[in-house]
Amino acid sequence: MHHFLLRLTTILLSSLIAIRFSTAAPAPSSQWRGWDQIDRIFVFGASYAATGYNWLEEPAPSPQHPLGNSNRCKTSSNGPNFATYLTTTFNASKILTYNFAFPGASVDERATHPELPQTDKDGKKISRNDLVGQIDGAFIPHYTPNQKEAPKTAWSGDASLFISFFGINDILSSYRAHSTATTDRIMASYAASLDRLYAHGARNFLLLNTPPLPDAPYFKTGETASGHGDDGLTPSARAEDRRKVAPAVADLNSRFPALAAAFQQRHPDATLWYYDTHALFARMMAQPALTLGYTAAYGLRRPLRELHDSCEFYTKKDPEGKGNGYLEFLGEVDYRDERCEGGSVGEYFWLSALHPTWAVHKVLAGRIVEGLKDGGDGNGRGGRLE
Repeated sequence: MHHFLLRLTTILLSSLIAIRFSTAAPAPSSQWRGWDQIDRIFVFGASYAATGYNWLEEPAPSPQHPLGNSNRCKTSSNGPNFATYLTTTFNASKILTYNFAFPGASVDERATHPELPQTDKDGKKISRNDLVGQIDGAFIPHYTPNQKEAPKTAWSGDASLFISFFGINDILSSYRAHSTATTDRIMASYAASLDRLYAHGARNFLLLNTPPLPDAPYFKTGETASGHGDDGLTPSARAEDRRKVAPAVADLNSRFPALAAAFQQRHPDATLWYYDTHALFARMMAQPALTLGYTAAYGLRRPLRELHDSCEFYTKKDPEGKGNGYLEFLGEVDYRDERCEGGSVGEYFWLSALHPTWAVHKVLAGRIVEGLKDGGDGNGRGGRLE
């Protein structure tokens, strides 16, 4: 009995000591205060995220024009994209959005193509269409304190959300010769870029992973990236392309949990979420009934009917058939071209070979906000959202 009491006393003392030391130095708390406290969004990415904003031109984002000079919604979706909807539809506060995304951008051009030169023949640094360039060429020079100019807007880390949507172009430029070493370089650069944003005051981060590219018309039917015609591949060659791109997507997406966990460990006062775009798109295409629920939940005009193909007569065109490149629209454009068997443009999942319609972007934005609210009650510590 004596030995038992002595052992019990020892255990209790050890526990009290452990509690004392564990509570004496609490971990830094997250600066995430909730979705309804966000007043600035900074967006980095490629065509899925781009709105045509030019940080060198007026008007800058304001309460009257929250997207600044991209307020006309110059996107790849035939209407608003998820960044626009986060700012103007699913917002719980007045938000100003500064969007540095640009079509064709990747995480790091030199991660997939190490042979690219760093400087031109005169020794000048070459501008980059990637996350590195968007941070170093746009965000840091113009939106953080520096010797040349004052920041273009006042912002605080706890009331700002930094969104990054990359991966598609990284994969498209490397999947035919995919290797884990390439993915290693991409994610190492991604982590370094997030650290740079943190060093300049960013504290709340949202990353989006890569959609299921093998299910896009580009890989399923051979539709060209411009949305017209066939890519010229034989059916067997196209099947081989689909076979090659699938593991590249899986490899890249599988790295997000470790990326988020390592970032949180390095920066315990920050919060980093990654939204599983791949899972959402896959569910929507595989479960037509699911889109019926999303129609009411997120205010779609009609349920999505055509979930797998696109129609070339909707690709980058307005109702008069005009336009090239990325169109400017004031709002959701939903019209019917009788040559498109799947219905109106708002009933299509895919607008073009690789880009979804505004209807899909609206669901994506709604789901993101639901995730942020569920995991963002002031104690949110980041992680996966779906």
